[in-house]
Amino acid sequence: MSSKIIQRFMSHGAKTLGTAAPASASTDIDPVMPHFDYTPPKYEGMSKEECKRIRAAHVAPAVHRQTFHKEQPLFVAGKGQYMYDENGKRYLDLMGGICTVSAGHAHDGVNAAISDQMSRVSHTSNIFLHNKIHEYSKAMVDKMPKDSNLSVVYFCNSGSEANDLAMLMARAYTGYLNIVGLRKAYHGASATNIALTAMPLYRHASMPITNVSQTMSPDPYRGLWGGSHCRDGSPCQTLRSCDCGPEECNGAEMYAQQYRDHLLTLCPGGKGLAGFIGEGMGGMTAAMMQPKGFYKKAYEITKSFGGVNIMDEVQTGFGRLGTHYWGFEYHGVRPDIITAAKSIGNGFPLAMAVTTPEIAEAFANSSLHFNTFGGNAIASAAGQATLKAIDDDGLMENSRVVGNRFLEGFNYLREKYDHVGDCRGKGLMMAMEFVESKSTHNPLPTYKMNAILERTKDLGILLGKGGLYVNCFRIQPPMCVTLEDADFTIQVMDKVFAEYQEGKLDVEAFNPNPAK
Repeated sequence: MSSKIIQRFMSHGAKTLGTAAPASASTDIDPVMPHFDYTPPKYEGMSKEECKRIRAAHVAPAVHRQTFHKEQPLFVAGKGQYMYDENGKRYLDLMGGICTVSAGHAHDGVNAAISDQMSRVSHTSNIFLHNKIHEYSKAMVDKMPKDSNLSVVYFCNSGSEANDLAMLMARAYTGYLNIVGLRKAYHGASATNIALTAMPLYRHASMPITNVSQTMSPDPYRGLWGGSHCRDGSPCQTLRSCDCGPEECNGAEMYAQQYRDHLLTLCPGGKGLAGFIGEGMGGMTAAMMQPKGFYKKAYEITKSFGGVNIMDEVQTGFGRLGTHYWGFEYHGVRPDIITAAKSIGNGFPLAMAVTTPEIAEAFANSSLHFNTFGGNAIASAAGQATLKAIDDDGLMENSRVVGNRFLEGFNYLREKYDHVGDCRGKGLMMAMEFVESKSTHNPLPTYKMNAILERTKDLGILLGKGGLYVNCFRIQPPMCVTLEDADFTIQVMDKVFAEYQEGKLDVEAFNPNPAK
C-alpha cells in the first residue's frame, strides 16, 4: 500500500465495525460524511430541468427509463471517490460508473497523460507505427502471470467488443461454433454476444441464439448447491449449511457435472465446442461468487471437449479483488483468452482481449481483423496511466483492506435486519441481496428496493442495482475509497434499513401498481 493511503488511514485511527456501525442506530441523526478537501468549480451549464427534458425526448429511451432515482441529481464534477451535483452537494460514489472508475474521478496522473498525448498525436491508424500502443501493450503483458502464455493483446473500445472478439478467436482456433456460458451472466449487449447475456432484462425475443447456450449458474446462495463454506477468501458466506471441507467444495463438483452433462448433449462424439466463457465474479448478478474450485473443474471439462476457456475480466480485473490482479488468478486457473474493460481506463472508453500466440496466429490466418479506434494514442495513454496509478497508489491492497471493512459491516447488517438475505464479495467487488424475509427467501420487490435506494441517495451514497430479480445493491466503488467511507456507508445503511423496518419510508410512493 502506498504511504499516502497508509497515512490517510492511520490519521483517523483503525476503528472496528463492531463499535462503529451501531453508532447510527438512532434514525433521528444523519451520519456525517468523512471530510474531503476539495471544492468543485461552480457549475454554469445547462439546467437540470433542461437536461431532463432533452433526456426524455432525444436520449435513447432505455437510458431514460433506467434512470435510478425519482429525484435525480445532475452530476457535474467528480474527484476521487466522490461526485458532486449542480448545487455542490457531495455524494460517495459506490457505483464507480458501473465498476469503471478505478483510480478515482479526475485522477491527476491519468488526466495529465491524456492531456499530454492530445497535445502530441491524438489519433493515427494502427496501420502506422505510433509509440503509445507498443508501450501500453508491453505494460499490459507484464501484468499477466509468466506461466499464462497470455501475450498477444487486441485493444478495442468496450467489453461487448472484447467478448465478440473472444468468440471469434475461439471459433477460428477450434474450427467449431458452440460457445457455452453461465446462466445469469452478463457479457454485453451487441448483436453477436447478446445471446451470451443470460439476464432477462437484456435479452430480445428476436435475438439470434444459434450455437450459444448456457449451463447452470454456480450460485452458492440461490443455486441448488452451496452453503457456508463455498466462497473462497471472503468474509461473507451464505447462511445455508453445507458439508464442504476447508479445501474442497462439493457444490463446485455438482455444478461442474451439470456443465459436463450439458456438453454431452451439445457435442455428440465430444466434438463441436469452440469455447466456455465465465466471469471472474458475476457482474450483473451482483458479485455472485462461484464455489471454490468450480472453474478448475470446468476448465478441465472444456479441454476434454477440445474447446478454449475464456475469462471475462471486464469487472474483476486490475486488482479490484484485493488479493489478485485478475479474477482468473483468484480462481487458480489459466484461461486461453481473457477480456477486460471498465476499470482498464478509469472511465476512458477502452477494452481488450488478450490471448496466446497460437490462438492469435489461427485468428490471423482466418480473417483480417482491424479496429479503427482500438489502441489509439489517447486511449493507450489513458490505459497506461491507469495501470501506473493503480500501482503507485497501492489500490489493489487498498481494495483488500477497505473491502474487508465493508464486508464485515455487511455481515453486521445482515445479522441485524431480516430483509438482508445475503451479502457477498471480495475486495471492492461487493453486493447485498434483499428478501421479504429470511424465512421465505423471496426476493424483495423492486419498488421496495427503489425506496431504499432513494433514501440512501438522499443521505449521500450512490449505489447500483442488479441481480436476476433486481433485488441487489451492487457496490463497486473507485478503488481509492477509504476506511472512513466504509464506516460512513454502514452507518447510512443502518439508518435507512431501520427506517424501512419501522415503516418510516414511503415505500408505496414507488409502487407501480398501488392498492386502490
